[in-house]
Amino acid sequence: MIHKRNIALAVAIFILPFFLAPVFTYAANDYSELHLNTDSVFSAKNLFVIQRSGTVIYTRARWGQTFVRVTVFTDKGTVLTKKYGGNALLSEIKEGDLLNVEGVLAVGADEVVVTAKKVKDLSLQSEPKNLLGTVRSVNGNGNSFVLKNTTFGSTTIAISSSTILKKGVRTVPLGEVVVGDKVLSASGVYDYKTNILSATSTEFYQDKTVFNPRNFSGTLKEISGTTLPASLTVVVGNTPYTVFLTEKTLLFNKTRKATSLSRFVVGDSVRFYGKIRQSNLTEIDADVASDLNF
Repeated sequence: MIHKRNIALAVAIFILPFFLAPVFTYAANDYSELHLNTDSVFSAKNLFVIQRSGTVIYTRARWGQTFVRVTVFTDKGTVLTKKYGGNALLSEIKEGDLLNVEGVLAVGADEVVVTAKKVKDLSLQSEPKNLLGTVRSVNGNGNSFVLKNTTFGSTTIAISSSTILKKGVRTVPLGEVVVGDKVLSASGVYDYKTNILSATSTEFYQDKTVFNPRNFSGTLKEISGTTLPASLTVVVGNTPYTVFLTEKTLLFNKTRKATSLSRFVVGDSVRFYGKIRQSNLTEIDADVASDLNF
């Protein structure tokens, strides 16, 4: 115990002259804190990284222009984390970063040398995140949208050319995202400093009732052939649909009498019953098709 107390006393004597140096003006977040108990257990806050060489990190504890050099040794047992708790890699620690360190002071060293058990890099503020919520606004030109979520309130979701946007089973462009869309999952790297999630993938809720079979009416614009199977291009409202007819599709005229596809003419009004494909909202598989012009 006397030996351990002597270590603590020696460190205190080594550091004390720096506290007696002239006072300088500097930001409060430049302050470093050093703590050492009689068991040589060491902890520090806001150590400034000067250099990293292999598994050794050379730092300074700073108080304005006054500093103490602190050499931090790491090994396989050292736990490395980012500011908000995510796992960090030693290679991510770079010059200028601020560290919190916990470890054991080296015995017999004539300078502050620590074998670290924990190192937290306060400068690493980007971590993988998965958010969900509702689209608050869309910035098509800026390739982003704002997500209202319970984790951060409102977060900008940045979309790149490699981001995968899914709505149901479909891959969709950002242009199809609208205010009010529900986001089931927005995954990527979140930057705590900018409140931006750079998304790798985003999944939107798809209303399944869209795919329920129902009647459609429109104007026939194109016919692929005169016999089944075939496909029609029909404009319903302002939307052109590709309507697929199989050998089993029933064809009628306006009086509900069976007819052939050869009687269908471009420009006719048609009605058909079927369901939209989940893979493409402008493709419909029709069970029944009727030409209303004869």
